[in-house]
Amino acid sequence: MTAGRAAALVDGRPARRGTLARLRRRSQRLLVSRAEQDEADLERLLLNQPGVTRANTVALISPSGGVGKTTCTFLIANLLASHLKLRVVAVDVNPGFGSLAQLVPDSRRSGRGLNDLLADAERLLTAAELGPYVSRLPSGLHVIAARGGGDRPGPDEYGEAVALLSCFYDVVLLDLRTGLVGPLARFAASRADQLVLVTTPDRITSLAALDALALLRHRERTTVAINRSRPGMADALELCLLAEGPREVINVPADGHLSAMLESGTYALGALKPPTRTAIKRLGLAVADQLV
Repeated sequence: MTAGRAAALVDGRPARRGTLARLRRRSQRLLVSRAEQDEADLERLLLNQPGVTRANTVALISPSGGVGKTTCTFLIANLLASHLKLRVVAVDVNPGFGSLAQLVPDSRRSGRGLNDLLADAERLLTAAELGPYVSRLPSGLHVIAARGGGDRPGPDEYGEAVALLSCFYDVVLLDLRTGLVGPLARFAASRADQLVLVTTPDRITSLAALDALALLRHRERTTVAINRSRPGMADALELCLLAEGPREVINVPADGHLSAMLESGTYALGALKPPTRTAIKRLGLAVADQLV
């Protein structure tokens, strides 16, 4: 009696036989290949972006709190710095104590903030002199915290800060406080070269985002980020948002690993799951495509 031929193994388990099993394996390979190709295409487009001709201002806004506006600011800014090799600064434009600087590792976080920068603005003449006021990340991104001494800045003071930073950076990202009708929001809408409107797919927040998008004057230069998206949840919302005429709508999936990395100050794009990594690159490309 001859011994039977050993069954082939796939991932340590006996491979399924038959036509259906072969078709399933083939479709899985195709899906992986397409996902890898999509990410490779995004990577190529990012790396082939032309340089900027002047300083660009990007404002991130939201009518609702807790949607991940600060997270999206951080993700976009890191990508522009790491992939496009631009000089990028992200500014926490929150009259109180924003959380943008909390995404920077403790060892890299500056003890100064925007108020300190404004107080000393007249004597800051070189990029090197800005050093004490910024937190520096390995990607090359610089972050300016909201905290600092003195009174809360108003639109005029923020305008001065943007003007100063525009002398030393290619891209200035403004992480605005919640709301679209206050003086700071109006300042950002009038001053920024482009806007990123951040929402989540839950009903109340998405309705507020739709209303906000309808009210924006320059929707053609507005990218919408649907943060913490889940398969099937954001499809209808994306169609409704696109009907309002933004430049692009990007879904950023809910990802516990990303949240843990941000909370621990260990963010690394390459360590994320491919769907999240691809979504971040897509969001960054949507902003990069509008830089001038």
